Amino acid sequence: MANQADLFAPAIGPPAAPESRTGPRLWVRRLAIFSDPQTIIRDVTLKPGLNIIWTPDMSSSGSRALAHGSGKTTFCRLLRACLGEPAYATDPQRSRIMARLPNGVIAAEVLIDSLCWVIVRPLGLPGGEFAIRADSVEEAIARGRRDGDQTFIDPVLIDTFFSTIAGATPPEVNHDQVWDVLRAWLTRDQECRLADILAWRSSQTQTHSRAQVLGETAKLTMVRLALRALDAEERAAAARERELVAAVEDERRRQAYQQQRYVDGVRAVRLTLGVGDEVGFDDTIDQRGLVSLAEAALADAMRTDLPKAPDVASIFARLNTLNEERGAFVAKQQQFQNEARFKRDEAGRYRSEANLGEIDITQGRIRVCPVCRVSIDEVKAKGCSISLEACDLSALKAAIADKQKKAAELDAEANGAEQQAKRVEVQIQQLGPRQEALEAEAKAADVASRAAQATAKEVQDRIYRARRILDDARSLHASEAAAKPTPPGTAALEAVRAQLESGRSRARAAIRTLEERYQGVMAAWLPDGVAGTIKLDGHGLKVDAEFSGRGEVSTAALDSLKIVAFDLAALHMAVEERADLPAFLIHDSPREADLDGQLYARLFSLVHQWEKEVATPCFQYIVTTTTAPPPELQNDSLIRLRMSSTPAEERLFGMDI
Repeated sequence: MANQADLFAPAIGPPAAPESRTGPRLWVRRLAIFSDPQTIIRDVTLKPGLNIIWTPDMSSSGSRALAHGSGKTTFCRLLRACLGEPAYATDPQRSRIMARLPNGVIAAEVLIDSLCWVIVRPLGLPGGEFAIRADSVEEAIARGRRDGDQTFIDPVLIDTFFSTIAGATPPEVNHDQVWDVLRAWLTRDQECRLADILAWRSSQTQTHSRAQVLGETAKLTMVRLALRALDAEERAAAARERELVAAVEDERRRQAYQQQRYVDGVRAVRLTLGVGDEVGFDDTIDQRGLVSLAEAALADAMRTDLPKAPDVASIFARLNTLNEERGAFVAKQQQFQNEARFKRDEAGRYRSEANLGEIDITQGRIRVCPVCRVSIDEVKAKGCSISLEACDLSALKAAIADKQKKAAELDAEANGAEQQAKRVEVQIQQLGPRQEALEAEAKAADVASRAAQATAKEVQDRIYRARRILDDARSLHASEAAAKPTPPGTAALEAVRAQLESGRSRARAAIRTLEERYQGVMAAWLPDGVAGTIKLDGHGLKVDAEFSGRGEVSTAALDSLKIVAFDLAALHMAVEERADLPAFLIHDSPREADLDGQLYARLFSLVHQWEKEVATPCFQYIVTTTTAPPPELQNDSLIRLRMSSTPAEERLFGMDI
């Protein structure tokens, strides 16, 4: 390989913080777990620099206790929760913790630019969390939450570290989510197995972090912003590219839709005209085209004779006249019937009055006086004791006879009226056949009219369809050239992508700085010759390692080592304030199973070397491990917490959860 000696960089030196810095801008000084607000069950003090959380494996502990299940990952989750992450455990884990510690509390002392903030979060039901300025967790818990207290520390961290990039984030990340996303990078899920530089949060951990659902492009944008490898011009070009890509895709879909409509329209015209695919729009020598066929179909439809509808109006007029005539007869019949009934009643009245002076025809004498109802014989013999006048029998007989005569006359007149009513009834009945004939004629005319209307509608529909087919044929013929898909214009897209490439070229200066740190970290681990590269192109950010005499090597263990080296390189830049990041990093069990133990040990030695070179390191690196650190680092200054899965008292919560 040409110039191979220049490719392999020397091991990296300690990061040089600005002279004004006397410690990390962000670090966690203490994490305390309370079973209740008065009882601490775990109190872990941390420091700037390297902090090791160690659960020895069997080879290191000399016991049969497993190195897993002691609480290393939960410790990291609790730290992340105090730094603002919504959830501190998965739902099943949280349920178990709430059951054992219903009044439990976690609290952390977090120093931001030398000011101490205390974050308190309940282990039970949410709603009691707060973040305040205080000197200790005990002071904050004794004070308690008050109205106006901040719920999380995120706003403070965003204002302190990310004010320059908070307004430049991709559309998927709003101002309040900046720390949430970058926190995910600096505190990767152990479940992601260090598989990729952008693999930060696993769905298994149920963190509810925005980073868990972000796409690769948005996460890469956030990394580049934090590394100062994305300027405003490139951001504008990226936004324009998104717009153009969306516009190109919309145009592609529109053209596909128009093309499909064209194909469907031509197919429908041919199907209606009953021709095959070989028939085009224009006439040829041996056949007529679709337009001519459609014109002929319309002309044929318009020549169709329409049936003549019957004169229903005249039929109904005659029927109305007949009904009026019948109505007149019915009224006349009613008049005769009423007259007969009235005269019959009058005759009955006269007859009743005549009967009051009833004459006994059988005996030939008048039995009683019609005035006083006393026997005539008695009246003649004794006189009438009721009437003051003398009884004029002759006059009474004449009155009775007159009434009987009137009754007979009225009966005769009533009989005449009844005869007239019967004659009118005959006339009414004679109208029946005529009415039935007219009604039958009207019904037949209605049926014929409906049939004529239906036929007319069919003809009109046929004409309408023929006209539509002709219009469609002409329209499709006119748009035949436009219906052929043309590739959407890409000149603007190519121009904007050239701007993006130009922006990436400008960003390579910052990427080169990161690459130098990355190469130095890899060289510290693999001093026998390794070349690390970080490439930024249109496909993303790629981290590689090339070994002397072997070329590029990729295994799960070495790939995870690349990710750790990438994170440490970013930490190095953050210390030197060449990145918009706090110099803070958590790695939860970064060793893959087949990673060489000596190689892994150099991780601790490298970071410890950075720490030894200065009085107070300006970074904080927290790492959990089951593999024993180098013997010289196994002291209380560096190992801040040592746990075991057995017995339960040596676990993080000091009990079985």
